[in-house]
Amino acid sequence: MARILLDTPAVTPALGYDRIAIALATLIQQSDPRFAVGVFGGWGSGKTTLMDTIREELRNPDTLKVVFNGWRYEREPHLIVPLLDTIRGAVVAHAERQQEGAVRQTLLAVATRIGQVVRALVSGLSGKMTVGVAEVTFDAAKSVEALGDGHQRPAAEAQSLYFACFEQLAGAFAELRERGGVDRVVVFVDDLDRCLPQNALSVIESMKLFFDLTGFVFVVGIDQRVLEQAIRERLSPAGDDRSLRLAEREYVKKIFQVPYELPPMHAEQLDDLLTAVYKTARIDGEQLVDLQQTVRPYLAHLAIEGQVNPREVKRFINAYTLQMLIRPQLDRATVLAVQTVVFRYDWALYEILRAETDALPQAVKQYRDGEDSALTDLWPEQIGALPTDLAQFLRSAEAAPLTRQDLRTYLTSVESTAPTEGWVGRAYVLIGRLRRIARQGVASLEQDAAGSQLDRISRDLASAAADLRAAVVDEQRGSERFAEHLDALLDLGRAISSQPAARWSEAVEGCIGNLQRELRLLRATPARPLPVGK
Repeated sequence: MARILLDTPAVTPALGYDRIAIALATLIQQSDPRFAVGVFGGWGSGKTTLMDTIREELRNPDTLKVVFNGWRYEREPHLIVPLLDTIRGAVVAHAERQQEGAVRQTLLAVATRIGQVVRALVSGLSGKMTVGVAEVTFDAAKSVEALGDGHQRPAAEAQSLYFACFEQLAGAFAELRERGGVDRVVVFVDDLDRCLPQNALSVIESMKLFFDLTGFVFVVGIDQRVLEQAIRERLSPAGDDRSLRLAEREYVKKIFQVPYELPPMHAEQLDDLLTAVYKTARIDGEQLVDLQQTVRPYLAHLAIEGQVNPREVKRFINAYTLQMLIRPQLDRATVLAVQTVVFRYDWALYEILRAETDALPQAVKQYRDGEDSALTDLWPEQIGALPTDLAQFLRSAEAAPLTRQDLRTYLTSVESTAPTEGWVGRAYVLIGRLRRIARQGVASLEQDAAGSQLDRISRDLASAAADLRAAVVDEQRGSERFAEHLDALLDLGRAISSQPAARWSEAVEGCIGNLQRELRLLRATPARPLPVGK
């Protein structure tokens, strides 16, 4: 039997989340319920684990707990609607758990009033909706009337849809506290990191409607950088960098009265995490032994600057598990060695492995035998001094399989399950092709080769550069700088016969090195979102 590790919180939280959760739950339970808690942390840092633990610690029966996953409703034009509807559903579920009939009826009546607000917002905010093939126009004023007693309101009364909704909600939640047995509503807003930045900001702005309503506490898990990016995009035409940074900080302060930044997980805590996730996933038997004995040494090499990402650890284990199910004949240590190289995107080693798959085993062997320049010689101007953790990995027992001559088979297997986009692999293959063509050009120049041979090399260089442009720039991945470096490379290809070999080689290597640096930046940057409807 083989199980994967789901992207869900561990049943037994590591990192002392229980202590953190108890502290935050105490503040939520004992403070006046009119504030928001920001649980900040990067991708995969454990925000959901902490928020679920907080929710478990809120044991007061007078507390209504609501979970809202913003990314599920990302395509909704007005996220206040699904947010309110989620609260309505939680009130209904709470009513069904009540034994006292009067309380149950009060809760259902409150849910009905919230439902009226939702329907009014849907009609009033939509303006126009398509029903079947017919386009129906809604009148916001009529939507306001839907919230009242059905009679036309005097002109002197407010006709604002938002104002009317607020009045209705204020009355509903006051009734919830007075006769529904609910002291506070705690709304957990999670998975905003999965939303586009502007949609994440829309969810947070939808919460503002509740900030003037007594009885609400919001607990929001988000990467603060995502929120700041959204604010910057919203305000970018309005000020310089300094004013934008100030606006970002002030916005976060105004929204979240209680901020909490998740501490990073250190490599020393990896075993605590693994124990928790294995228990949660019910990993046992041969699979547990394999993970503990075969996989565990490689997980240590995932630590970047002494820190590990819980979600990345799970993805690494799942990628390995899937490969072993599909291709059980593969050597497990080689799969793990190649997979480590692919997952460590900050190392340049994956680039060499992808572009020089056949040449890398010998270079690694020479490096392990003490030839420190072996990798630098293979790809000049790219490696330089190896990062300490990469050097330690290459000379460790875990890297020994990288000296095998059949790495291409393993690279294909790993890339089918690892988080590497296809364009990345194609780009590095083409970079390797450019380097090989450039070497041929230098050799021909040094031999004073005939013009026809230099013309062929120039055409080959232009062809490889065109393929690289198609793989990167035309895929909407490239930057202006990337395109400029490609153009410079094409100019050098056309000028191959007009320069000495050493000068031409240095210029070409410089262009290729620039392309590689841009590729690394592009690989670390999220792809630009496709237009709506694509």
